[in-house]
Amino acid sequence: MFSKIAINNVKRSFRDYSIYFLTLTLAVCIFYSFNSIESQDAIKEWMKKDADLLLTLNKLMAGTSVFVSFVLGGLIIYANKILIKKRKKELGIYMTLGMSKGKISKILIFETLLIGMLSLIAGIILGIILSQGLSILVANIMLINVDEYQFVISLSAIVKSIVYFGIIYLLVMMFNQFTISKYKLIDMLNASKKNEEVKLKNRFVSLIIFIVAVGLLGTAYARILETGLDAEDSDLLIMVLMGVIGTLLFFFSLSSFFIQVVQSYKKIYLKDINIFIVRQINNKINTNFLSMTLICLMLFLTITLLFAAFDLKGTMDRQSAGNKAFDASAFLIVDEENKEPKVNDVEEYLKDINFKFESYEKHSFYSEYKLNLTIEDLLSKYLSRQEKIDLQEGYLDGPISAMKISDYNSIIQLKGEKAIDLKENEILVVSNYDQVNNALPEYIENEDIIHIEDNAYTIKNKTPIKENIKTKGSGEFFILIIPDNFNGDLQLEFTSFNVVYDKKYYEESEEKFSKLFNELLEDKYRDINPSLVIGKTKEQVLARENGTAALIVFLGLFLGLIFIITSAAVMALQQLSDASDSVERYNSLKKIGVTEKLINNAILKQSLIYFMVPLSLAVVHSIVGITAVSKYFTFHYQGIVISSLLLAIIYGAYFYATYVGVKNIVKNSN
Repeated sequence: MFSKIAINNVKRSFRDYSIYFLTLTLAVCIFYSFNSIESQDAIKEWMKKDADLLLTLNKLMAGTSVFVSFVLGGLIIYANKILIKKRKKELGIYMTLGMSKGKISKILIFETLLIGMLSLIAGIILGIILSQGLSILVANIMLINVDEYQFVISLSAIVKSIVYFGIIYLLVMMFNQFTISKYKLIDMLNASKKNEEVKLKNRFVSLIIFIVAVGLLGTAYARILETGLDAEDSDLLIMVLMGVIGTLLFFFSLSSFFIQVVQSYKKIYLKDINIFIVRQINNKINTNFLSMTLICLMLFLTITLLFAAFDLKGTMDRQSAGNKAFDASAFLIVDEENKEPKVNDVEEYLKDINFKFESYEKHSFYSEYKLNLTIEDLLSKYLSRQEKIDLQEGYLDGPISAMKISDYNSIIQLKGEKAIDLKENEILVVSNYDQVNNALPEYIENEDIIHIEDNAYTIKNKTPIKENIKTKGSGEFFILIIPDNFNGDLQLEFTSFNVVYDKKYYEESEEKFSKLFNELLEDKYRDINPSLVIGKTKEQVLARENGTAALIVFLGLFLGLIFIITSAAVMALQQLSDASDSVERYNSLKKIGVTEKLINNAILKQSLIYFMVPLSLAVVHSIVGITAVSKYFTFHYQGIVISSLLLAIIYGAYFYATYVGVKNIVKNSN
């Protein structure tokens, strides 16, 4: 009997459950899609190149899934609370007919199970479809050949989805029973007659609070724009707290401030039924200011996450431009305590382990030195305070690296470039370090000479050469190219080699050097020669960089989509609940002759303003936040367009569904 009542209730109240069902389905879909990525054969094969990255992926997905489960659990419990609130009168009638609270709880349990099972099945089916596109997206970021792609259904992701959401539904059932046990019959029957409690009635106080809120936000914005992420931890915490408190006070005072502003424009306020619309919005924002604060902050995180995630790959590529001119590179870290030549020379080291270059593997050996000179000695007068802060971690006062011109020419000739002539009193600057490069033009203009010990050297190039001398991941480098007969103190730091493969034998050479570098990483030749040699092929560097980028894009998308759905669902459920409470007001409008067109227009305006208020402030937060981290990310229109489209589609779909839902509730209220 209880199951029959529950099924009939779900059928009858399908419009009430539609957004709830849609939210659950999307949540399961996204949860399955992101947990199934490790089952894609092409990605598993690629991950074998980097076992650490696979382990990192598994740990991150496990931790993120637990966090997302808490978020979705809170959303589902909140949605159930809203739905029960809407049905108080119906549940009160059940009680007047003699049904006990225990039996009512059983009906709700069956309803929750039914909706849960339907959304779980629909979500997994939709997730299986969506996960294929997600796999291709991640494969493209990782530069995996999509020819290796196969349609995959992940059993582990299905089981994980069922277990996680099963636990959530169990908690929801327990919450429903607890909620029903607290209700009294008189409260249920009169639920629709209760008015919302207005939190802030005094307009003057609301104006003062609004000004304080704007002041807090403005101060937080100014400080974060000035310091960025380089501020001390305590300062960052203060800025975050100011932003959160400012946002809370903004929404707490907004409704009263909003109504005062609109009332000052009589032509707008007195037009059509705008008085009714303004009063409705005033009540909703005032009573839901806390949830609007949380939604605004979640949307802020969503926008920032999506922007950063989509632009990260391009940012990493731009930062590492010129760092992969060679197919493979390796360097031996010189041991100052051991003076044996063979230990400190990578060429001798390769002979010791019986490694040989083939005739089709063009290569060059070179040495890197430390100078008795620091960046602080060289550019202190021309570095800004912020640039000094950025350079402080061991780089500002660390010795500058140097290389002899003959070695440098052997490197660039390997790439097919012409050798550079360097006089005895000249040096070249090779650098991609932005902080250093910003100061160099002014230094060159004013001084044009670098003093190293007792000698003066003219800088040959007016702008730094930004291409690196070895294959490496993204990172900064600053090297001075000195004459071969340099007269000064040089401390040997690395002995290195670069390799360029012949295209005909690319795969053979890549396999050969990848094997060598993996063996070096495992200390296979320690007994033969204990020197520390580190090497990477270009493919290995790309695999690590693209894998890292894919992980961050992956998690950014996962969290971003969950936050959008959660925020939009809460907004939608609040609007639908408020519409049910306000049907008598709309019926009163109908009785005094207000047309259906005007009422629908009022519903559209209310829904639009209610959805746009937290989004608008979140956009302002995001613009400030993105500007503050722009030194770390170079945001381009592609990432902005994709992120904006995702946000607009999901948030817009919930807005439209809410508008249609509220309109139907009002239309059918008679």
